[in-house]
Amino acid sequence: MVGEIVEGLEGAAQRQRIAELRASGKFFWIDVPVSETSRDDLRELLEIPEHSLQPLLDFGEDSAPSRKFHTDGQRVVFSFSCYLESAMPAGDTAYRLGPVEVHVLVSGDYVLTVHREQVSLPERLALTTPEGRSEQYLVYAILDAMVASDFDALSEAEDTLEDVQGMSTDLRAGRVKLDTFRGVNARLSELRRRVGPQRGVFERISVEIGRLEGLGADTEHYFERISQQLNRLVEAIDAASQAMATLIDLRLNETTYWLTVVATVFLPLTFLTGFFGMNFGWLVEQIDTQLAFWLLGVGTLVVGVAFIWRLIVRGSPTS
Repeated sequence: MVGEIVEGLEGAAQRQRIAELRASGKFFWIDVPVSETSRDDLRELLEIPEHSLQPLLDFGEDSAPSRKFHTDGQRVVFSFSCYLESAMPAGDTAYRLGPVEVHVLVSGDYVLTVHREQVSLPERLALTTPEGRSEQYLVYAILDAMVASDFDALSEAEDTLEDVQGMSTDLRAGRVKLDTFRGVNARLSELRRRVGPQRGVFERISVEIGRLEGLGADTEHYFERISQQLNRLVEAIDAASQAMATLIDLRLNETTYWLTVVATVFLPLTFLTGFFGMNFGWLVEQIDTQLAFWLLGVGTLVVGVAFIWRLIVRGSPTS
């Protein structure tokens, strides 16, 4: 039977269960936050050598994703990402899903996931493993669920872009939309930064997992599907970025249009006030009554503005 899950390494019950599963030869999944384990625990309980522990526990921001990949023929260690609810403190993000960096170790006996966040990966990913599947299928199911969560995070950004597009003609929402664009750009950049390198090294990862000693396989090419999913995800991120750039261009064009409208309205006003400000003898002599002032001084301005505005309204876009 494939698919038993053990969460944490701190309790005696978990340690005993891991020992029993390893003795019985059953393949299982261990999920543990890095704060609830130690190098010694992993070395002693799971017999992980130091050269595999180094990339497994390296969560440094300065470490390149390629440096977090390691294989020795008996186990494969690599970094993967997913997006989970409540993975970040409230107020730190405008989105429901937060990023989680997960370090994965796959061996012929078990699959281990380690992360800094205090979350239960099996619970948040809602993973199900049907009976009768191979050990490789469990590894595939875990990775596929994490990639699916990345698509969910992308969908949040795309929903925001769709809302912005619907408000594109509302000038009063200009400031709100600017902040929203910043948030969407940050989310898309973060997704691209996480998924891009992940896609770059996964082809090698899939080859090494397929050649692990003792890892039960079948005729399905599971990890090719993960590679295809990662390719589609990167393409979708790039498409969303292009859509956002198009919306920004439309917004800038709209702003430029209305600035032109305002400038055009004030153009005849500037001309007429300048003209009537010249003290020509005839002009001064003709405006000698209140009626003449209103007709020539104000009426001409109103007629000019109305005429310009009528031309603008007739030529303005309707959508």
